[in-house]
Amino acid sequence: MITFFSDLHEGHAPANEFYRGELVPCFEKPARAHYVLDELKARGHDLRFPAADSRAVLERIHTLRYLRFVESAWSQWIALDPANANVQPFPSAWPVRGLRSDVEPENFVAKLGLYSMDNGTPLVEGTWRAVKQSADAAFNAAQLVAGGERGVFCATRPPGHHAGADFMGGYCFLNNAAVAAQTLRDNGCERVAILDVDFHHGNGTQEIFYERNDVLFVSIHGDPRTEYPFYLGHADEQGGGAGEDFNLNLPLAAGTASARWFDALEVACDRVT
Repeated sequence: MITFFSDLHEGHAPANEFYRGELVPCFEKPARAHYVLDELKARGHDLRFPAADSRAVLERIHTLRYLRFVESAWSQWIALDPANANVQPFPSAWPVRGLRSDVEPENFVAKLGLYSMDNGTPLVEGTWRAVKQSADAAFNAAQLVAGGERGVFCATRPPGHHAGADFMGGYCFLNNAAVAAQTLRDNGCERVAILDVDFHHGNGTQEIFYERNDVLFVSIHGDPRTEYPFYLGHADEQGGGAGEDFNLNLPLAAGTASARWFDALEVACDRVT
C-alpha cells in the first residue's frame, strides 16, 4: 500500500508537557512514529514523502490568522528574548465565556492562549515544519484516492483531530483528517466521510465540519463527561444548520466491554455506508 510519511516530524520533539499539574516528559514524541514506520517497512509498504503543497486547502479549513500564528509562533517567541530558545512556551490565560476572542492580543502568551484549548500542546522550533509536512501527506494521499487509488495510508505526526479551525490542542496543530476530506471534496468526490476511532473525541474535526452537509463525521470515543476533550463529543451533537444529521457521536462509558465497542463500530459503519 502507498504510505505517506513525514521525515520532518523529528523536528517536533518537545521535552515536556503539563500533566496533572506537573511538568513531565512529553508523551507525544518521535519514537511513536518510528515504531509504526519500522513495521511498515518490514511489511513492504510503498513509503513516500509528500510532494504537493497543502497550503491552499489549509486556508479553507483553518483561519488565516491562526495559520499565520502557528507558522510564526516560534520566531515570535525568540524575538522576545533569545534565551527563549531553551524554553518551551505554554499558555497561561484563555478567552473563556464572556471574554473576547475576535481581537488578537499583542502579548505573545495571550496569543498562545487565544489559539490553544489546553496547555499540553507545546511548540518548539521545528513544530511548523513538522505539522505542515503532515498536512501535506494527507493532501497528497487524498489526491491519489480522488484519482482512483483504492486506498492510501498516512503515517504522520503530530496528530491532528483535536485542532479546530482556529485552535490547537491535544498535541494537534493542523487537522490532517480535515485536509484529506476537503481535498476529496475539491476533487469532486460527492460522498466524503470521516470515521474517527481514536479513544478521544475528534473535537477539532467536528468543529470544522459541524455546519456542513458535504462531509459526514462519525466518532467512537470515551465519554467526554470523564475523558478528554471533555467539552465536546456528546451524543446529542448531531450537526448544526446545513450540517444537521451529518455528525454522529458514539460515546462509550468507562469500563465498556469490547462487544459494546464493536456494536458501536457497526452502527458507525452503517451510517457511513
